[in-house]
Amino acid sequence: MQASDSKSAELLGRLERLPFSRWHRNLFTLCFIGVMFDACDFALFGMALPPVAREFGLNQAQAGLLATVGLVGAFLGALFWGTISDYIGRRTSFAATIGIFSVFTGLVATSWNVLSLSIFRFISNFGLGGEVPVALTLTSEYSPSRIRGRMTGSMMAAFPMGLALAAALAYFIIPTYGWRTVFVIGVIPAVLLFFVRLVMPESVRYLISRGRVAEAERTVADIEAKASEGKPLPPPTIVPSGVEERGVTVFELLTPERRRRTILLWIVSFCFLWASNGIIFMLPQILVQRGFELRQIFGFLFVQAIAAFVGYTACGFLIDRYGRRPVLFLYYFVGAFFHLWFAYASGVWIYFAIAAVGWVNPGVYGSNGIYVSELYPTHLRATAVGWFFGIGRVGSFLAPAVVGFMLQYGLGAYVLHTFALTFLIASFALWGVGVETKGRVLEQITAEPKPA
Repeated sequence: MQASDSKSAELLGRLERLPFSRWHRNLFTLCFIGVMFDACDFALFGMALPPVAREFGLNQAQAGLLATVGLVGAFLGALFWGTISDYIGRRTSFAATIGIFSVFTGLVATSWNVLSLSIFRFISNFGLGGEVPVALTLTSEYSPSRIRGRMTGSMMAAFPMGLALAAALAYFIIPTYGWRTVFVIGVIPAVLLFFVRLVMPESVRYLISRGRVAEAERTVADIEAKASEGKPLPPPTIVPSGVEERGVTVFELLTPERRRRTILLWIVSFCFLWASNGIIFMLPQILVQRGFELRQIFGFLFVQAIAAFVGYTACGFLIDRYGRRPVLFLYYFVGAFFHLWFAYASGVWIYFAIAAVGWVNPGVYGSNGIYVSELYPTHLRATAVGWFFGIGRVGSFLAPAVVGFMLQYGLGAYVLHTFALTFLIASFALWGVGVETKGRVLEQITAEPKPA
């Protein structure tokens, strides 16, 4: 065991010393495109909801419940795929989630009634709900500690890029060709499965955590050959590591030493996704009720998505420079007031207000996921990230239903106030986690004292 631990420490040190290279960029790009299509698919349903509701004769409350069906699928998908990837691997789980959400998104276009639409959307979201946690975990585990925030944060900037792509597709396609056409396009991500075989190795940290040290060594050697590009590499540092099998990963999230941290992070996730998916899915309905035309609404959503891309990317750089806790706290705290501004803005100011909202919502969430991935050891890291996103999905599928009823019964003017409140709560829960991870190797952050 001692020799195995020494070899594992050496392998992680060899990964840590690598410069950012073409190999990292290829892995980054594959995960980026996967997350972008995931977000695009996710947002398109909210943008298509007004014409879907008209075609099937749904009122505001029923439209909100229809959106909720898919979000329940995403909730279960995040829990399932985040957990299962700690057992079957990141690479296998990533490929499975891409395949599921691509196929069933295409089937949404064939829906003949509300029931068939609900079933296809549920299964599609079951796949896409797990893709982001798996991609984030894999990128985090391959990112050197000195640039982990920037590298993983920039990868997660694919999410708002997907929102912008969705807004553009909705703007140009739905009014002319109908809502079904955009879901036909949703099968395109299946092409990524070919590149998974070429570009994406299994996580070395995952292999080590499962005792597959020889396989991990072959993977590291292959990566070094590609990343060095013929140049000498600096000597590796030694990163403490051990192969230690523990209990069921889900239960370990709530052991006495982790319970407070886990619950606070779940509060952050619930509050964020209440506001984020409330906007993604229900903002078109909210603005329709306020008298805006559909094309103008898609324009607002495009502005929000562009601002979110900048906010995501900036947050990744800021957390590497100033630390995770202060930057994430400010994104949430200031973001609460941005939502209130948008609630009262009018005229040209509404564009500035929606851009400010986009900067923090969803701009904060990618870096928040990075923070979560750093706070748990490898053998339960994907479980922790998956459950973080999954518990947040409870907020995400409750929000459209609640917002739908608020709109139906004349309370639409107060919807954005609920988003502001949840951002404020999230800011204090985030600060309460109480651990700074900036610049530290993952194994140093999660090292726990051995029992005497």
